[in-house]
Amino acid sequence: MTGVRDDGQSMDVAAVEDLRVRYIRLYGGAIYDVLDEMGYPNQVLATDLVPIEPGSVVVGPAFTIQGVSDPMGDEELSQRRIRLFSEMRYPCVDVRDCGFDVRVAHYGEMNATLGVKHGAVGAIVDGGVRDVRLLREMGFPVFARYRSPVEAKKRWSYYRWQVPITLRGAMSATVTVHPGDFMFADQDGVLAIPKALTVAVLEAAERLAGLENSARTEFAENPDTEAVYQKYGRL
Repeated sequence: MTGVRDDGQSMDVAAVEDLRVRYIRLYGGAIYDVLDEMGYPNQVLATDLVPIEPGSVVVGPAFTIQGVSDPMGDEELSQRRIRLFSEMRYPCVDVRDCGFDVRVAHYGEMNATLGVKHGAVGAIVDGGVRDVRLLREMGFPVFARYRSPVEAKKRWSYYRWQVPITLRGAMSATVTVHPGDFMFADQDGVLAIPKALTVAVLEAAERLAGLENSARTEFAENPDTEAVYQKYGRL
């Protein structure tokens, strides 16, 4: 079986699932620290991208979508939706560049229903979301900027997908996300891990998390706090 396609390549589902399971055990702070040390401090998306359900975690390779303003309701653009979802593969994350639009809902329950059918495990939307109650009942994790009941049809539409997209950043004005980049979103925020660094970042973050666990134990048990601090440094 294959996973998310990227420029004609495929990913083994079992391998991606293993990466997802290991990443889910981690937390955004540790992953960011590793990216920062590797020279990638600007991989954090805007801080107002938050989960519709507290405690949600979204992890997996990006299926990128770029949208545009569509005030005429172009039928050709509208039909792209069906083709778009049919190209998703499990376990992908629907990542949407909404063109900095702040009016409409760019994601809703029907999007999630189609996404789940074709393999999406979550969505990260640099824009608006609606049908929040239904999405919560589905248990489908979504991170978004805001909520709006406004229908996107004849106001905004899909344009391209599986291309590099531009999302708003936290440490930089924008962050470019490529198809297959590994997305990690939890209560700390949303990070885009460059595809080529997926394994290296994971392994380094696991080591860091292990050191932090050891430090917590020693801080709790050793009365000499300064000695423990000197041992673990910035931890």
